[in-house]
Amino acid sequence: MSPPTCLLDTNVLIDYLARHPEVSFIRRVEHVLVEGAAVSIITTIELLGWRGHTDQSRLDARNLLRGVAEIPLSRMVANQVIALRERFAIKLPDAIIAASAMVEDLPLMTRNLDDFRRIETLRLINPFEGAG
Repeated sequence: MSPPTCLLDTNVLIDYLARHPEVSFIRRVEHVLVEGAAVSIITTIELLGWRGHTDQSRLDARNLLRGVAEIPLSRMVANQVIALRERFAIKLPDAIIAASAMVEDLPLMTRNLDDFRRIETLRLINPFEGAG
């Protein structure tokens, strides 16, 4: 597994697993997965904890997650989450994802740019721009 160059938000993995019809999106995510990707522990929880999975979709999600690094909820991440929530009205899962990217100094690939745009020090990647 290559060192991560990007942290993937849950929504990116959901769209990827659902085989989003936009080819440039699929190519861009595949490029990041090959280069080296990471996810926050909250993404693992959100992705695998979804009750709507079929046996096959849960297996596909598990297999995808095996190929990425997982950022744990460390004390450093928790401190960053606290700082973010003190400053911004941000949902806890989004704060954990943002803090994970910030602590690891990784850009965050997300389709929900508005959820994170106010965090000036967080580098964002729109997976629908360019083809990687």
